[in-house]
Amino acid sequence: MPTHKLFLSVAGIKKSPFHAAQHVYAWRLFSNSGEILSSNDDAPWVLFDGPDNLGLYSAIAQASTDLPKGSILAMFAPQEELLHVFGEGLTSLKQRDFRKRNKKPYVHRDQIKSVYGLAVDSDIELLALNPNSSDEFENLGLIGDFARERLREALEQDAND
Repeated sequence: MPTHKLFLSVAGIKKSPFHAAQHVYAWRLFSNSGEILSSNDDAPWVLFDGPDNLGLYSAIAQASTDLPKGSILAMFAPQEELLHVFGEGLTSLKQRDFRKRNKKPYVHRDQIKSVYGLAVDSDIELLALNPNSSDEFENLGLIGDFARERLREALEQDAND
């Protein structure tokens, strides 16, 4: 049974001949009772270099600093990569040597290993889930909207600089 819930999302622009891939991410950490514990809502609206799913691992690392030892973190994200990586928990991920079921390494393997290390050091279990309740569906939609809004604002701000 999860002790905390993390809703996270990324939004970005893909690499093209005219610009590098950049992204933003948003996250909100809740107690199991539904109380918001922390978020990056007030973080600066800046673009980070790299493909957008890199932001998933940055968000997990940031949010996990607010968790007590022994926590079980249920993670919800519109990006399916999280379900593929953390859908069976950390033990399975380690047994597969941070690789997909087809034995190929994940694209973001270094970031996955880093998050794994943080979780192990902090005695936290990470588990990606699909939303089940109306609250989970609502919070997932809200965080996705917020990430897209953050991207629009960051691009606008970047264009004005």
